[in-house]
Amino acid sequence: MRKLKLVLAFASACALLVGCAAPRSVIDTGWTQKPANVKVVFTEPFIANPDDLQDDLPDYVNNFSDWYKAQLEANFASQTTGVQYSVEKISQDKVKFEAAAVNGVNIKVPKLEEMDGQADVYLVINDIWIGRVESATTCTTGGFNAAGGIGMGTTCSQDKDFTGKGSFAYLDAKTGKRLGYGEIEAKSGYTFTVSQSDWLNVMTKTVSTMLENTPIKK
Repeated sequence: MRKLKLVLAFASACALLVGCAAPRSVIDTGWTQKPANVKVVFTEPFIANPDDLQDDLPDYVNNFSDWYKAQLEANFASQTTGVQYSVEKISQDKVKFEAAAVNGVNIKVPKLEEMDGQADVYLVINDIWIGRVESATTCTTGGFNAAGGIGMGTTCSQDKDFTGKGSFAYLDAKTGKRLGYGEIEAKSGYTFTVSQSDWLNVMTKTVSTMLENTPIKK
């Protein structure tokens, strides 16, 4: 009974403090061998707030995919060892879709019908969306007034996250078998304005999300 109470207490604390988000990916349990070569392909990202791109990455206003590609290369290299990567942007018409479930919810999973057999595994990244996400404003009444006494002041708060979203799938380059898939939701909190560090944080978390629970991470 005491163990059960501890588990319940931990679960409650987890839900209240950190949210305990459910896994956003499904990895084939039979995929255990670390690939030597991974081909990463992605479609053109959509930037929801072009002004942020102009302010933070002005050299990439007209060629953002070059920056995105360089960040994928840098982050896969820094977050893994013993794997060779090649990264390429591809046109949307090369990507097909099929439905698959994550936590009981169907999502559109990208797939390729043509792959280069020189790679062991393909990673397809699609539906890339990058921009600001703001939660609804929450206000509470009460607390202490300016004189230190109990008052009826109103305090309002709002979560602001610079966010990268998308979907991804790992495919066996030789057989076409799907090895894993999922959704991306990488966040970097900001207060007033977005900075270049937020773009970098989102890319680091994007790659970390896609590597989670895969043998590539070993």
